[in-house]
Amino acid sequence: MIWVFLVPYPMNLYARKKDKNATKEVKQKESAYEKLFSGHKKETVKGMLTIYKMEGKIYFEIPLNLLGRDMLLGSTVSEINDNGDALVGQKPTKPLHVKFVKHDSTIQLLEYTSLNSLYDPEYKQIEKAIKLNNAPAVFQSFKIEAFSPDSSAVVVEVTPLFTTDIKSLQLFDPYGDNMFFGLATRTSTFQKDLACLNEIKAFEDNVSVKSTLTYMSDIKILGLFLWKKDKPTTAKMTRTFLLLPEYPMRPRIADPRIGIFYTGNEYFTAKEDRVKALYYANRWRLEPVDEVAYKRGELVEPQKPIVFYVDDACPTEWREAVKLGIEEWNAAFEKIGFKNVVRALDFPKDDPEFDPDNLKYSCVRYAPTWTANAIGPSWTDPRTGEIINASVYLHHNIVKLLNNWRFIQTAQVDPSVRVKVLPHEVKADALRYVVAHEIGHCLGLMHNMSASAAFPVDSLRSVTFTNKYGTTASIMDYARFNYVAQPEDKGVKLTPPRLGEYDYYVIKWQYTPLFVSPDEEATILDRWISEKAGNPIYRYGKQQIRSKYDPSSMTEDLGDDPVKAGEYGIRNLKYIMQHLNTWFVNDDKDFSHREILYGQLINQFKRYLNNVMMNIGGMYLYEKNEGDPYPTYKSVPKEVQRKSLQFLLEQLKDVSWLENETMVRNFSLDQSPVKEMQVGKYSVFSKLMDKKNAVLLSSERSDDPYTLKEYLDDLYQSVWQGTVTGRTLTTAEKNFQINFITALAADVDPSVKKGAMFFTDPEALKEGRLSAWDKAYAISLDDMILYNSGLNGNVERMGNTIKELVTMIDDTEVFDTNGFGWLREVKTEDVYDTKSLYYNYLLKVRSLLEKSQNTGSQDTRDHYKHMLYKVKKMLDTFKL
Repeated sequence: MIWVFLVPYPMNLYARKKDKNATKEVKQKESAYEKLFSGHKKETVKGMLTIYKMEGKIYFEIPLNLLGRDMLLGSTVSEINDNGDALVGQKPTKPLHVKFVKHDSTIQLLEYTSLNSLYDPEYKQIEKAIKLNNAPAVFQSFKIEAFSPDSSAVVVEVTPLFTTDIKSLQLFDPYGDNMFFGLATRTSTFQKDLACLNEIKAFEDNVSVKSTLTYMSDIKILGLFLWKKDKPTTAKMTRTFLLLPEYPMRPRIADPRIGIFYTGNEYFTAKEDRVKALYYANRWRLEPVDEVAYKRGELVEPQKPIVFYVDDACPTEWREAVKLGIEEWNAAFEKIGFKNVVRALDFPKDDPEFDPDNLKYSCVRYAPTWTANAIGPSWTDPRTGEIINASVYLHHNIVKLLNNWRFIQTAQVDPSVRVKVLPHEVKADALRYVVAHEIGHCLGLMHNMSASAAFPVDSLRSVTFTNKYGTTASIMDYARFNYVAQPEDKGVKLTPPRLGEYDYYVIKWQYTPLFVSPDEEATILDRWISEKAGNPIYRYGKQQIRSKYDPSSMTEDLGDDPVKAGEYGIRNLKYIMQHLNTWFVNDDKDFSHREILYGQLINQFKRYLNNVMMNIGGMYLYEKNEGDPYPTYKSVPKEVQRKSLQFLLEQLKDVSWLENETMVRNFSLDQSPVKEMQVGKYSVFSKLMDKKNAVLLSSERSDDPYTLKEYLDDLYQSVWQGTVTGRTLTTAEKNFQINFITALAADVDPSVKKGAMFFTDPEALKEGRLSAWDKAYAISLDDMILYNSGLNGNVERMGNTIKELVTMIDDTEVFDTNGFGWLREVKTEDVYDTKSLYYNYLLKVRSLLEKSQNTGSQDTRDHYKHMLYKVKKMLDTFKL
């Protein structure tokens, strides 16, 4: 700006004569601040800092009193040309923990990349070492262009933060649809010339900049097959700086006996001869408006409610159910003295500050995709575990998933679901459950997969019991709908509870304000858990991802007895199968809906079998503190394991009821589901053969063991019974025998492959290890059920599960000790001489085949000769 000063002269003189020296224009030297902005058209917004958008550049005017303040820097997708790359509203990467600092003539943006390092106050002498060894990294550096006129702020150009390729703020969802949910790899090239700046916003505690970014990508499935080449992706990204609280929330120490997401820290203390892992429970900052009234026992409102804004693009018929699902949790908060804690609001139309893509706002977003899923991630203050932002993403095809579940699990007793389009009240009730489950995650609750095992199976057929408790003790389980209820069980509740008893218990532990010292708080919280120890309703069972041992902590199950629940469930599936064709005869002219339901029915059957299979070699696992009335682990009793094996073998011997020729001949040509369950690398019977390590481990830790030899004896007697008696074999028996010898041979000598899928990585085969595709099968038999799917059909379900599992691992695993983290597989076969045991069974089979090769029908004899050839060849080629 140019200031003009006039030299004073007498007014009459000035009026009478204009002397050339009568006025002088004095120019003051321009400051750097004035020079930077003068003569330029700029857009300005003011908030916690001032943003200038000028000639394709972004400038931040940062107050000096904000230097050193902790912030989150997050990136949100605001618009995209292909939501298979990322969803609108999604934050594909965790927000970064950053702060601005001044260094000489630059402003540095620092990022905290290590765990929070804490120390005992009595151990203060190590503070210097901790600071030196955990200094933040320089994320970016900006030259100071100018100081503000009053010198209270500095101006820096920060354009590269919004127009360059920053991997830690990337726009791509690594588990999105176009990435086959984590099974594909992407090589992307940033199109720098196409980047441009959009809207700028600034508010009291945050600022954001929108920019348009474009990439070209090549995508390979499993790194082998080129699926997309030069695929363009253009997205409008909102990057937000959100100021973290100046006075952090007092953290609450997490306990592995209760299912809450956590923030990991390392803790140094002279009281223990080690570095200790310390975990904070993730939770919102919930403080009463009136502490005195709260202590008197009155219901009070929170100082800061937890608000979720509902997407105005959400289908109109969903909106009421979504809001009810959000506010469901208020019932639990009222139990601990708070009212109106969780609030569901529409996207405001008259609030200039509102931006659903801003880190400040938690939203329920609608995603118009084929994916049948919903997710509820949250972001925390890394210093304390305080939840700062949480969002729910509802994919459109969640209604397809709900339609399938509700039909396959309850059509035997509920005529209203025997339609292509569920009645509004049924669909809305199911959607309300899904939203409430995801909001539970947003509040910090993890899955509790043991909640459904808290109820006796027969209680799920009781009208009185189910109307009081629903199907599970927690909606954070994957309990779904009441597949135990029989056609005659009229009036039985078919859905999960609004909230389960466990859900109320967790909210009490997590959010009740305790106006005591940290040590006293820890004592109270420990007592609350110990008081419930031994009661299955309040037990927390981890979701088993890397390894599965505990049959009472499974997904997609109901009740405390998988065999009994499976018997009821299979009886219902047979009933549905008998009527499936006639229920839709006038409402499904092209058979497409019946074909979908048929696939779901087969998958549900496999889930029942898998739930029972977990009993074999199973071990009940418990998180335990000293004094808790249960062991850390307990093997499934021998009689339960043996009963489970016999149940599975009987079910697998006759699955002809699944092949209704009248109906199936109208479907697409596909592999027989019967054959796929009985034979092949991923058949149910093959999984039985893979149980050997689990049986060995369980027997090793049991007082009454079901030994590996007993298990193999039981398998042998069932598989080869027809051969021993000399009768003609069924197709199922032949398939079992093929699997039996192939599995044993592969265990004797790993060079004998069990078979390879089309997508198996050749290098993985050479090294005798699992490919990525194999792992997808291995970790998810109970939840993905990939049979009949290939890269279509059930691929959406497969992807959703992988996506969720990987996200959970990424978000929650800090350490694998002290009861936190995920259970790793315990290998025992390498410790014991199991190969000789397997080898002896092959010798036994060879001897039996030599004696029996001329018995039974000609088809059976041909089978024996083929088996005998294979066994001899295997025995001759073993590298012992």
